[in-house]
Amino acid sequence: MSDNIEPANILDNFLKANKDDHFNFEDTVEYKVSSGSLQLDYHLAGGFGPGLHRFTGVNEGGKTSESLQVMKNFLTTLDKSRGVYIKAEGRLGPEVKERSGVKFVFSPEEWVDGTCFVFESNVYEAAMTLIRQLITNNDDKIKYCFIIDSVDGLIKKDDLAKGFEESSKVAGGAVIASDFCKKTSTALGKRGHMAIFISQVRADIKIDPYSKAPVRQTTATGGNALLHFANNIMEFEPRFKGDLILKNPTVKTIDSKKNPIIGHQAKVTIKKSAHENTNMTISYPIKYGRSNGTSIWVEKEVVDLLYAWEFMQKKGAWIKPTEDFLDLLKENKFDFPEKIQGDNNLFKTIEENKDLCKFLIDYFKEQIVA
Repeated sequence: MSDNIEPANILDNFLKANKDDHFNFEDTVEYKVSSGSLQLDYHLAGGFGPGLHRFTGVNEGGKTSESLQVMKNFLTTLDKSRGVYIKAEGRLGPEVKERSGVKFVFSPEEWVDGTCFVFESNVYEAAMTLIRQLITNNDDKIKYCFIIDSVDGLIKKDDLAKGFEESSKVAGGAVIASDFCKKTSTALGKRGHMAIFISQVRADIKIDPYSKAPVRQTTATGGNALLHFANNIMEFEPRFKGDLILKNPTVKTIDSKKNPIIGHQAKVTIKKSAHENTNMTISYPIKYGRSNGTSIWVEKEVVDLLYAWEFMQKKGAWIKPTEDFLDLLKENKFDFPEKIQGDNNLFKTIEENKDLCKFLIDYFKEQIVA
């Protein structure tokens, strides 16, 4: 009569014998990287974690800008971290690089911790082989952030030689994304790496006779694989005239000298997340003319949050801080007026006092993460 083998022993022997085919013996790496926006971080429970994230949207919607903001925060907040920007068709001109604050390099010798290597290729096999080799040959435990800009620009090597008359037979973004997700996504998230897939959307207006307004429907490129494997799917909305921020917001007329456009409200809809906010649209301000990863107007977000969290009360033209807010500042040795006339003066008070502004940004960040 044979000895009865415990199920736990069978499982243990199986895991050891097949250690190259699973990740059970590896520790899960966890972290949160800020999106750069207090409002967006709040709805993402602190920001973006390891794994695959999908940024979709129309042209000029802010996909590349936000992905580079995440890249900058990834490189500046995580130890032993490096970036790879796969430039399949994305624009990475001098202005974009200056605004991002990311230190881009173009040679292996320059690629050290805290920098982002630009890999200029739209060949799918080359891009994905590079990613797999980096995350599987990683004895130094470097954390990588990859940006693929964009999925639409990638093409399989065999398809490059095909004639234009065979374009319908060329493997599209759906096939390419599915192949990558199956081969790489588990290792990516488990080992603490991050990949941002940028893709375009096609927008259709569906007319419903029972609806008060046309329903805007979008279809993102990249197929269903990215829908299932992505931790977060963010759809960046088009920008309209009503989203513009003027120097004097009380005056609606745009004047290049007297009342110029100084920014706009970026809008992103959370199409998928691990939290109860799917299909929620978040708005956050962008200020023009800034560099080094400061385009997101966090100071303005602070003022918006002061109202949202009821730290400020409006009575006519006057704004009065609550006792709780004044006590909070007093505990941290900050003075603040007992009343302020108008939103512009409130914003000026916050923005010009750099120490106070930094304290409030850090305070809201702590509350968001908690």
